[in-house]
Amino acid sequence: MVVAEIINIILPVFILLGIGFFVGKFMTINSKPVSDLCIYVFSPALFFHSVTTSSLNLGDLGRIVLFALLLFACFALLVKLLGVILKWNLPYENTMMLASAFPNTGNYGLPIILFAFGDEGMAIAIIYVVMQSLLMNSAGIFYASNHADVSKKAIVLTIIRMPGFIAITIGLILKIAGIAVPEAIGNATGLLGQAAVPVLLTLLGITLASIQIKTVLKFIGTAAILKLVAFPAIAFVLLAWLYPAGSLESKVLLISAATPAAATTTLLAIKFDMNPDMVSSAMFVSTLASIITIPLLLLVL
Repeated sequence: MVVAEIINIILPVFILLGIGFFVGKFMTINSKPVSDLCIYVFSPALFFHSVTTSSLNLGDLGRIVLFALLLFACFALLVKLLGVILKWNLPYENTMMLASAFPNTGNYGLPIILFAFGDEGMAIAIIYVVMQSLLMNSAGIFYASNHADVSKKAIVLTIIRMPGFIAITIGLILKIAGIAVPEAIGNATGLLGQAAVPVLLTLLGITLASIQIKTVLKFIGTAAILKLVAFPAIAFVLLAWLYPAGSLESKVLLISAATPAAATTTLLAIKFDMNPDMVSSAMFVSTLASIITIPLLLLVL
């Protein structure tokens, strides 16, 4: 029953990917303008609306923020060590981070959390989603734009100018300050945000239609193992230190961390030309493999 319910949640993702794949195979589509539309309009609206309408509890926020930062830092260190050992060049290492360091906690993780742990679990998960969105729109942009010929100052300027980072920052300031968003703006950002997920998933399908997956099999396999095994393993160790064994917080955050690679990384890879074929392929494979890994983890919990 659990497996069947989770498959019913995941299946719409693959339907939208399939539609995009079909369109990409039989139509000439330039994905760059669509990607820019998501980056500059739909995704920032989604982030802003999610932050300003969520029930953030400042008491829980600190520990979840600490968990998210420690998890990301530990994983980044692991990838850096692997890069040294396996002699990865800078673009390959950055691409690996994009493909494995950012879990799909939002449109993929939240429905699963709601089904498994109800509204109480959702209240915990939404804080982690906000934190992951902030990491995606800061560290994610850093890795996507960190080419060898780009200065660190230029990367920082790129991050703070990105609409997603600005939208999350403004949303958090308004939320913490208790300033209500005007209804018209809330409704507008809500409508725009609803377009983000279907457009993003369809765009991923279009991108996958032009990929020769057999040319990046080694990368995909490594990225999938890092995302679905190493990342949640590190999360498990950190959660055992931060929370009591068997607590709701530890269960919700572990499931959230175990979700496959975030779809938004493909947008960043396209935007900054950081091997989008490799990133989108790894995202697709990790999502496919998660049909097995997520139900298994839920059964264990």
